[in-house]
Amino acid sequence: MKNFATRLMTSLLILAIFSAMVAASFFSYLFELTISFISMMCIYEAVNAIGFSKSKRFLTPCLIYAFLVPLSLLFKEHVNKSPYYIIILLTFLYLISFMVMAMLNFDRIKFSDASTVMFVSLVITCFLSNIILLRQCEKHGLFYMILVIVCFSWATDVFAYLTGMLLGKHRFAPNISPKKTVEGCIGGTVAAILVTLAALLIYRSVSDVSVHMPLAIFYALLCSVIGQIGDLSFSYIKRSYGIKDFGNLLPGHGGVLDRLDSLIFITPFFYMLITVKGFLI
Repeated sequence: MKNFATRLMTSLLILAIFSAMVAASFFSYLFELTISFISMMCIYEAVNAIGFSKSKRFLTPCLIYAFLVPLSLLFKEHVNKSPYYIIILLTFLYLISFMVMAMLNFDRIKFSDASTVMFVSLVITCFLSNIILLRQCEKHGLFYMILVIVCFSWATDVFAYLTGMLLGKHRFAPNISPKKTVEGCIGGTVAAILVTLAALLIYRSVSDVSVHMPLAIFYALLCSVIGQIGDLSFSYIKRSYGIKDFGNLLPGHGGVLDRLDSLIFITPFFYMLITVKGFLI
């Protein structure tokens, strides 16, 4: 219960930060800068946790990449190609510079460690940057952003934790995430669907839009499952390096990356879904 109280207090702080992010999203440059700094924090935590933060020659290109990719989406309307075009270019330059640095330090750097750093840098930066594309959606950008963060990610995390704590008996992946249970996974997914339905009903009443409910429920189900896969993916990295959390900035939650691990996977997946077929008419 003490741990739950700590998590609750931290969650209120996170809610205040989220509210500030929503306010910042009305001022384009400020929002992109916010995502850039969040990406940099997540990557620093990951690189630091696996022991690479002391090597500035490796950390610096990672942080520069994390800073530039979200900002590059400010200029997507000036590039007559996919919004990912600039990201692909930045990624190419980042990988080239990182691999040259790794080869120059072949005798000191293991390929497995270098690969992990590249993986977390690419996944965190590119995946999380999709929240900017969601926010830039013409009609429903702000709602999509709130849906992804609050309904799909946070609802799954919070209710998976509560359900697992109260009803959890069957371990889901004991070697990767010892506290995760089957009951918690199901409870988190059900909660994500219910919270999404509530959000859609409220949004429909205030915005006068039509909602394809079966499709919305299906998307909520998929995104909740993808979010839990994202959570397990980063837990896999942590267990591989023998660490409990990526950081300790958020009491009861660990670091920023520990809090956003599921969101990082959900965001690009949901953007892809609504690009193919949206459920708001």
